[in-house]
Parts: sequence; C-alpha cells; structure tokens
Amino acid sequence: MVPGRLYTAKDMAKIGCNGCNGCSYCCQEMGESVILTPFDICELTWNLGKSFDELMEDKIELYMTDGMALPNLKMTGEKEAYGFREVCGFLNEEGRCSIHAFRPGLCRLFPLGRNYEIKQMETEDGGQEVKGFRYFIVEDSCPKLNGTKVKIEKWLEIPNLKKNEEFITKWHYFCKDFREEMQGLLDAGEDEKVKKINLAMLELFYRKPYEKERGFYEEFEERMGRFQG
Repeated sequence: MVPGRLYTAKDMAKIGCNGCNGCSYCCQEMGESVILTPFDICELTWNLGKSFDELMEDKIELYMTDGMALPNLKMTGEKEAYGFREVCGFLNEEGRCSIHAFRPGLCRLFPLGRNYEIKQMETEDGGQEVKGFRYFIVEDSCPKLNGTKVKIEKWLEIPNLKKNEEFITKWHYFCKDFREEMQGLLDAGEDEKVKKINLAMLELFYRKPYEKERGFYEEFEERMGRFQG
C-alpha cells in the first residue's frame, strides 16, 4: 500500500465518522489483523482486572507470522445480530465497544495507518538515524467517513501521546528485527529454538504483569534492555 498524504498528530485530517452510530464495521471479520502491543495488553489487564492468561480464554489469541508469535483480538463465532459475521469479543449487543476508554492502539488508529520512516539527521559527529512515523488515511476503510476534519491527537485520545509514539516506534523496529532473526532460524531448521525464544519474549513483554506504580513506559524500557542485553 502506497500512502497518500502523510500527517503528524498535530495535523487535521478528514477522518470524522459521526461517532460510528453503532456501525461497528471495524469490529467485524478482522481476522488476526488487530495485533496487540505490550501497551495494549497492559491497558486491558489493568482496566479489566484480568491476567494475560485469563484474556487468552476468550478475548485474545496468539498468531504466528514470519516466525514471531503475537497476541491479537479474537473474533468470536458468527453472531446473528451482526448478520452472522464474526465480531470482536469486546463488542456488546448494542454494537458498541465495551472497552472504548482503553481500546487497543490499532482500534484507536482506524481509519488511519502508520508510515514508518528513517531519516538521516546531521550532527557534530557526522550523522544519526532518527526513526519515527507519520499517519495516513487508509482509503475505502470506513463506510462512515464524512469528510469532517478532526485533529489526529484528539482522534487517538492517548495520554502522553509523544511517549506512546516513541514506544510504538521502538516496538515496531524491535518486531522487524525479531522476525528477521526468527525467519533465519526457521530457514536453518531451528524450529524448537524459535519456539523457545518466542515463549521468552511473550513471557517478558506480555504475560508478566506491569506495575501501576511505576507506569508502563519505564518498565517496558527496562524489560527491553534485559531482552536485548
């Protein structure tokens, strides 16, 4: 997909959708596409009072692609109320999100996508790579888009958005490198090693609870250092 215009969180974009009005289009038949970050799982466990393993019982599932296992929102069996379509397990009978206040990042993002960029910045030492991303509108993604302009940071409704964007960037490139490493091991026939490393990654970043007193970002940085060290 080649994105069109790119936006920062401070920009206005034509992404208004009349508050969805019970549409729930983006909560139906999404397959394994709503992948959850460690921040998403942290928010779900804190706000629902459930562990990662408890969420695995009926709300989330693991899916492996390119050698990396990650959790995603689980689409439940076909529901008559939604025209016998599979829907997110957090969608209520009124067609509204029951976890809207702490919904996952990809749910907040829709109908936007992220275009990751690496820029070369000149420094006194010569140069430095700066990683980040900008947003773009995914064409034909939402049937309720009405052309109303909304400020992207308001649309996302994420506290401390700058810190969150830094985390999203770091996690994106970590996953990219992780997949490349795992794919190399798979190509070498090291399937059991890939499984062992994935279990360790899931335990450290997902299953092990985050402490509210410390806050997510500080603890995530510490865990990342431990994993990469």
